Amino acid sequence: MSLLYFLRVFNALEDRVYDFFLRFRKDRPRIESAVFLDVDDNAIAYNGMYPWPRSIPADGLLRLKEHGARAAVFDIEYIDRGPQGVDGVYLNQGLPSDFYRTFSGIDSAVRNTFTSFTEGRISRAELGQYAGKLSDYIMSEQNDLFGKAQGVARDNDRYLAQAFALFARSWATLNLRDSPLTDEEQASRRQLAQERFSYPVTASPDAHRGGVTADILPALPIFSNSAQGAGFTNVEIDADGVRRRVYLTQNVHDHWYLQLAFAPLINFLGRPEIVLEKRRLTIKQAQVDGIKKDIVIPLDAKGRMMLDWPKTDYKDTLKHISFAGFSSLDNIEAEIEKYTDALYNSALPFFAQFDSSLARVPVLLGNMMELFDAARVMKANALEYCSDDSFDAFLEYRGQSYELLEEILALEIDEKIKKLVSWLAAEYPESAREIADEAEYISFLADSLSVDMESRKELTAEIDETVRDKFCIIGRVDTGTTDYGANPFYGKYVNVGTQPLRIKAAFIGAFRTAVYN
Repeated sequence: MSLLYFLRVFNALEDRVYDFFLRFRKDRPRIESAVFLDVDDNAIAYNGMYPWPRSIPADGLLRLKEHGARAAVFDIEYIDRGPQGVDGVYLNQGLPSDFYRTFSGIDSAVRNTFTSFTEGRISRAELGQYAGKLSDYIMSEQNDLFGKAQGVARDNDRYLAQAFALFARSWATLNLRDSPLTDEEQASRRQLAQERFSYPVTASPDAHRGGVTADILPALPIFSNSAQGAGFTNVEIDADGVRRRVYLTQNVHDHWYLQLAFAPLINFLGRPEIVLEKRRLTIKQAQVDGIKKDIVIPLDAKGRMMLDWPKTDYKDTLKHISFAGFSSLDNIEAEIEKYTDALYNSALPFFAQFDSSLARVPVLLGNMMELFDAARVMKANALEYCSDDSFDAFLEYRGQSYELLEEILALEIDEKIKKLVSWLAAEYPESAREIADEAEYISFLADSLSVDMESRKELTAEIDETVRDKFCIIGRVDTGTTDYGANPFYGKYVNVGTQPLRIKAAFIGAFRTAVYN
């Protein structure tokens, strides 16, 4: 028997017994405090091949902030720099408007100068002085426009880091290495991990210090310094290839680190003291719904927690929402701005002079364009200065613009203009074709805005219901991913699905003092 124990023959038997009895335990209610934000097939079909530009997850973080997510846990590693990107919304919407305003201003200034000269309000002697002022104005506008054009090229790493900081509840990855880092830059990040992400753990002399780990690699400093915290992603795999156990803590170079999902949970529980012993981990005086209590998590002989695997597949473990919805909402809002700009610059004022109910529409559209510009400035300020006030102002300006659009759409522009077409064609027969074309174009814009606004309402409501006050776990789950593992119920299980099991285990331990062994 001693020889068999030494040869670990009983380990496989123990695992099989664990799997056997796991099938008889009652199903637990699905945990509602976490949700998967999936980089799935729909999201990749929408945004293109993975890895994506880092502006996409950055925009997703801003959306999570807008809808009050509790935390964003990235099961995606950002250990290397990404490529430069382009601010597509500004390129397609803001920059054309800036060009139009700049050259319209220059044209107006030139015309005013020459008109004043021809009408005698500027003498020949004064012309040189006015020409100098005009030249200075043109040069100033040129430099301003050039600076804005340069802003189209965006450092996506910086943009994502700014979004990390603004959201303020983002959690990044720590990669545990079984050999020392040899790259000088990466090795220098160990100190950053120690200063930013290590956690005080009181360990007894016989407590297990984790797996065999020689080094630790956090995300790039620009992300690590912007994240609220980080945790390691490594998971133990048993000899038969099945994942049954996980280290909640690991010691690397005399510093303790927490597992990726366990780290934000500990923060949510009030950053309590962690006491690690040989066969159990105790979270001392954790704050759960205003109640403080100790949470005891039993550990196996090597200091690992047994995973409380559900009988359901990954898709049914927790609620899911595709990243495609976030990206679609971004594009819908960009379209609304584009169609609003097109409607503002259309022949609508011509039709409005013949229907008093439409007279206010050009003014409302002008106000909307000003609000869009103000919202864009506030969003940039929020990211640049990590300002919640600016972000709130961005949401306020954007919300006001949509309220104005609702008011415009309620006037049924397309129906009223269609009624005017026949009469206007009779009044202006030489321009009948152009009038009909403009009316059709305006109707198209109004219909497109109505469809986009309805789609925005539906998507906004879905996202808000799904992510508000939730731990959002972001990871790749499309059919192209190779990040699969096996559990006692399924031979192929998406590994990002193991993250909420740590959250689930600790929460159940808090309320039921459950035993995982």
